[in-house]
This record gives sequence, C-alpha cells and structure tokens, in this order.
Amino acid sequence: MDFLWGGGNLERKPHLVRWELVCLSKSKGGLGVKSLSFLNKTLLAKWNWRFTNEREALWNQVIRGKYGEDKGGWCSREAHGMGLWKGIRLDWKLVSDRLAFKVGNGIRVSFWRDRWCGESPLCMSFPSLFALTVEKEAWVADIWDPLVEGGWGGSNPCFLRAFNDWEVEEAERFLERLQGKRVIEDVEDMVSWIETKSGKFSIKSLYVALEAGGSSLFPSSFI
Repeated sequence: MDFLWGGGNLERKPHLVRWELVCLSKSKGGLGVKSLSFLNKTLLAKWNWRFTNEREALWNQVIRGKYGEDKGGWCSREAHGMGLWKGIRLDWKLVSDRLAFKVGNGIRVSFWRDRWCGESPLCMSFPSLFALTVEKEAWVADIWDPLVEGGWGGSNPCFLRAFNDWEVEEAERFLERLQGKRVIEDVEDMVSWIETKSGKFSIKSLYVALEAGGSSLFPSSFI
C-alpha cells in the first residue's frame, strides 16, 4: 500500500491517508480494511457479555471467586496485576454503555443509574430529581412498594424535600415514565444488547459502533 503512504521502503514521504480512514467501510469512503485494534476490542468485549449472561458456567464462577462481583453481579470487580482477565475487564464500559436492563425481581438493577426505564438512565433523564433523591444507589427492588397504587404496587422513591413549583412538571414526567413498570419477584433480571434488534451481542454490531464513533467520513467524492 505504498500509494497510501506516499513512499516506498527506501524513502520517507508524508502519509497521504490516515490509517483510521483506510479502515473505514467502503460505504463511508474507506477501503474496508479491518482495524485490528477495534476487532481485538470487540472480541474481548464478547467475554464481558458472556460473563454477564453465563453466571452458572464454571469459568464464570472461577472469575467471580477470584475477583468478586460488581455492578449487581453483571461484571467482576476490577482486576489488578498481570493476567488476561485484567485486559478484558478494562473494556467493560464498551459493553455496559450498550446494555438495557429487563427488570424481573429488581435486585440487580440500579433504579437511577441503569437503563431500564426508557432510552437513558433515570439519573440522566431527570437530573434535578436525582440530585434530590435520598437513595442514589438503590436497586429497583429497594424502591418498589407493593402497597401503593391500591395494592397493585409501584415505585416509591424518597426525596430530601417537597418539590418546588418549577420541579413539579419534571416530577410528573418522572411518574409517567415509571407507569406500568413492575417488579416480578420470581423472575430474574436480564440484560439486552441495544445495538441489535434481537437484543443479543454480536461482534459485528460493536465493531460498527466503534467505527462510527472513531472516524469521520473520508471525502472520496473529491478524489
């Protein structure tokens, strides 16, 4: 690919095209060359997805026993020292940012910080209410009150004070968002991958997401 770099083995010239642009898909003006960096991240990220979903697997139990659990048990605690799992755990955010939670018993889903009620976490959708809540780290099950709504049950978060007039509208939208969301005690919480229609993780979907966020379009129309 000397024509991309502007030189050969025996001479140095300025690179004509950045490697990030070469790795773009052809539809975006690149050559469709796979980025090994992105591909490696997606392959490692798959293990984070498997850790989240394969709790009963022997390898999963070994990792949990060695490092412990974090984030409701969806991931391990951060690994230190040397080892393969440390590198895998470092990219947990690539997976966690693309998870949606399906609430069952609510004991492993963060009420405010996880994406379970709408397209964004409640702490981001309602920042003023989040600042006022007493239970910022509560799980969905902690907020659930089976006695409200005439015995039908519902979420009943506690706040530091009564709402001011300018906060009432946001509080109403907050309650509307929670409408119809229920805790089912005998059903486990689950996760869904938001980058695919099936809700299942795929290496391709994460690669495309990383590619979309990593480079701008190459102006091939001007060549």
